[in-house]
Amino acid sequence: MNEENKTPEQAPEAEVIETTPAIPAGFFGALLESKGIAVEHLGNDAKGTEIIRLTAEAILKAGELLKGDASSKLDMLLLVTGIDWKTHRESVYHLYSTVHYHSLIIKIVADANDTSPSLYPVWPAVDWHEREAYDLMGIHYEGHPDLRRILMPTYWLGHPLRKDYKEEDPRLVWNRR
Repeated sequence: MNEENKTPEQAPEAEVIETTPAIPAGFFGALLESKGIAVEHLGNDAKGTEIIRLTAEAILKAGELLKGDASSKLDMLLLVTGIDWKTHRESVYHLYSTVHYHSLIIKIVADANDTSPSLYPVWPAVDWHEREAYDLMGIHYEGHPDLRRILMPTYWLGHPLRKDYKEEDPRLVWNRR
């Protein structure tokens, strides 16, 4: 019997090569096991990336755990963005592991004064990302070493990506020159 006429039962099994390690059971579960970290699971995005919400008090401790733990090793900060909801503002951090090839999205709600802790002590790459969120959304990051405008001129009033910022705002005097 030649190779072409073999039935699937007779065909040799293909070798399966695993290219990426399995994603851990979940960052949410790992953080729940840690004492003193308040965490909320928000589900997964369209690509399957886990999304969690942390309190401002817990973010630095959770960040150090997620970066240093051997099973997560979230060693790369990809991006930070700010969201202006009707009731509050929020920072969204996208993290990635170059060791295990998995991702995590962390959300942190800013307090009533639009203040949130900076993740600079854990991921120094957050520097310009948090400056951009500050400049455009008005989120102040406590503990950031150089929180100043990065895109808008220093004399610019307000934060142009906020919902309360209107085109006819009297603060827009830059175009009257």
